[in-house]
Amino acid sequence: MDPNWLFERLAPWYDRAIRQMGIGPLRDRLSLPITGRLLDLGGGTGRVARAVQDQVGLAVVADAARGMLRVARRWPRLQVVQALAERLPFADETFDRIVIVDALHHFIDAEAAIREAARALRPGGTLLIEEPDITRWPVKAAAVIERLLGLRSRFRPGEAIRAIAEAAGLHAHLEPGPALRWWVIGHKIGPAGPSSGQITARPDDRPAGP
Repeated sequence: MDPNWLFERLAPWYDRAIRQMGIGPLRDRLSLPITGRLLDLGGGTGRVARAVQDQVGLAVVADAARGMLRVARRWPRLQVVQALAERLPFADETFDRIVIVDALHHFIDAEAAIREAARALRPGGTLLIEEPDITRWPVKAAAVIERLLGLRSRFRPGEAIRAIAEAAGLHAHLEPGPALRWWVIGHKIGPAGPSSGQITARPDDRPAGP
């Protein structure tokens, strides 16, 4: 079974069913506004990217589900790329900010996805991961439902994700997030050089459209 089947079917109604993004907490933790580039990884319809697109020079949505990206394409200011989180088609140090909001538990390999995010992050940049807190009973119940639906969801404790981010070379910390969620915020240490306006592909790959 295609692991993206549910998202393909939900795509037209997804934005109506999912909670609205609060710009304030994201803006503060990502130190927005910036003139550089932001990647909304596993971003689906682009709801996170849309919430912050006025705060960045360029917002890019990457997701594996074509149906979700068709919705994201309706927003002309977003750049949309179909890609697996575990193999991003972007060159090293492409993005100034990367967000993974309510998506990490859907990835095939969370460790590989975080390593890829760290690779694509520029020195001085920030990765923010928001995930449901699996230690809370409502989240445990939601995890059971997702498994019954045939999804491959794997929810990890926040401290485990922080450790993965550290192993990927980021200086990371864990803090409470909104509504039964937590944030892992990782910083890539190093001097930040000038950011170009062009998204470049890896030497052995290139971004693919939906």
